[in-house]
Amino acid sequence: MEEKSLVGCTKPTGRRLLVEGTIILVIFSLFLEITSIINYLIFVGIWYAILFIIIAWFKSHTYCILEKEIIIKSFLGKKVVKAENFKETFISQGPIAKKLNCGSIYIILKNGKATVLYDIKNPEKFLERIQNSRP
Repeated sequence: MEEKSLVGCTKPTGRRLLVEGTIILVIFSLFLEITSIINYLIFVGIWYAILFIIIAWFKSHTYCILEKEIIIKSFLGKKVVKAENFKETFISQGPIAKKLNCGSIYIILKNGKATVLYDIKNPEKFLERIQNSRP
């Protein structure tokens, strides 16, 4: 039985989603006709409750690089992506993600499907580990 050595694991950061969610809330608030501060506070509370559920969903994922594969774990199960099936890998970062030093890593497979590792802290270093794990 071949032993697998661990190169590194990481979890998504929720900071980008929190910042972007807050910016969207501020923009929506500019166009709301606020007649009751209580109703507005209820709206804000519901907004952040939904936002924190989304952040918790993303943070439930763990991305681990083994010698020749990437394992994506969540509470729903795990997905294994073999490095031999990689066609291309690249980083996607918007302006907010760049400021927060996070980004998403896209892995394009030979069969045309894509796997996305969302909101990785220091994505350049993690992408380098992924590329070093390729055969």
